[in-house]
Amino acid sequence: MGKLADNILRVVENIAGPLDWQREYDGYCETFSGRFLVYDRRGSIKLGVLGRVVRRTGSSTDVYLYDPPKFVSGHKHGRCLQLLRPNDKWFKLHFEKPASNFSEAYTYVEHFLTEAYNQSK
Repeated sequence: MGKLADNILRVVENIAGPLDWQREYDGYCETFSGRFLVYDRRGSIKLGVLGRVVRRTGSSTDVYLYDPPKFVSGHKHGRCLQLLRPNDKWFKLHFEKPASNFSEAYTYVEHFLTEAYNQSK
């Protein structure tokens, strides 16, 4: 992609994703840090789950959740979370089809968390 296309993609991602997330870029990967929002059936925000979305150059996008809520384990994709290190609280979310950018990853995770929350009620 050219520079103009990259800039347009960044603007679309900012519009499609939350603007309060922090973005860091080191020339090799982009790391987005913030909270995934969980909504009830009425559309009210119930909680936020700390997370990271890491997009490495030439690779897919990885998603990490910190201390995911218990209700996630009851969801059909709850088993897609893998503890990174023993006695730690960071989990990696394994996608069947990995997200290609921040917007896709954010949208998927927010939907996953919201669906898991509402199924637990």
